[in-house]
Amino acid sequence: MTDRMILIGVLALAAVCAAALVTGAAPQKPGYKWQKTDNSLALLAGDKIIWKHVHNKKEGKPYFHPLTLAGGDELTWLRPADHVWHRAVWFSWKMINGLNYWEENRNGLSQGRTEITKVDATANKDHSAKIEMTLSYHPPDKAAVLTEKRVLTVSAPDKNGQYHIDWHSTFTAGAKDAVLDRTPIPGEKGGKGYGGYAGLSLRMAKSTRKWTFLSSEGLAGQKAHGKKARWVDFSGDACGVAVFDHPSNMRHPQPWYVAPGMPYFSPAPLFNKPYTLAAGKSLSLRHRILIHPGRGDKEKLEKQWQAFSKPKDEDK
Repeated sequence: MTDRMILIGVLALAAVCAAALVTGAAPQKPGYKWQKTDNSLALLAGDKIIWKHVHNKKEGKPYFHPLTLAGGDELTWLRPADHVWHRAVWFSWKMINGLNYWEENRNGLSQGRTEITKVDATANKDHSAKIEMTLSYHPPDKAAVLTEKRVLTVSAPDKNGQYHIDWHSTFTAGAKDAVLDRTPIPGEKGGKGYGGYAGLSLRMAKSTRKWTFLSSEGLAGQKAHGKKARWVDFSGDACGVAVFDHPSNMRHPQPWYVAPGMPYFSPAPLFNKPYTLAAGKSLSLRHRILIHPGRGDKEKLEKQWQAFSKPKDEDK
């Protein structure tokens, strides 16, 4: 081998090493991209879904599934065998004027129907999104007893993959009062140990490693059930999901329904008693769903809640 050939080889090797060092010193940001259909909107990192919202009019109730952090393990559970009407992250009233809008039969239908009448999903270049919907709640083949204007604003993931979903719903009663009710709780006539649930709900994946529940009041697991709190967090080893209750909501701070055995949790404004929305009147509910890295830290989550609770320009 000549000296010239040795020199060429050394220079080539140096170039390869230099390129490797540059690549290692500045990791590339996740390659975010949108996946949009007539029935869904999803944000992907490479070929892995970060979050997906399904708004298929044939299914009725819209939902988020999956929710992940940077395309990691799924945090949510869609239609588990024990409660096939649990749609990961979704909203459903339990009873409206005595009709059940929650449980579904074998054909996926409830006694009362939740119908998506309009959807507008906007995917932004900065990887944030806005989904606006109109929903109708009505008995089969009858006029709406309640309508909903729902606005979902999803932030772009930050450098740690953290993002949030701002969930704002405005409900308006129809020509008659809309009585919003739930399964009675213990101490009431016909009360059940599992009573009290209705509203924004999250069914979490059991595969989340070493998960725990924590409330803003420092209550963990089952101890948080039925207790009022500004927020509740579900976390595993790698990441978690927190839900914040806005101060403008009815009965704030709301009681929470927490079922560690499923696992499932929900802000439950009807937990202690029903609510009657007068004919033609409106009711607004605001929540934030925060998908965060690591276990929920009480101090950090409280700061997040305070930021969420500050009045916006449209509230002034």
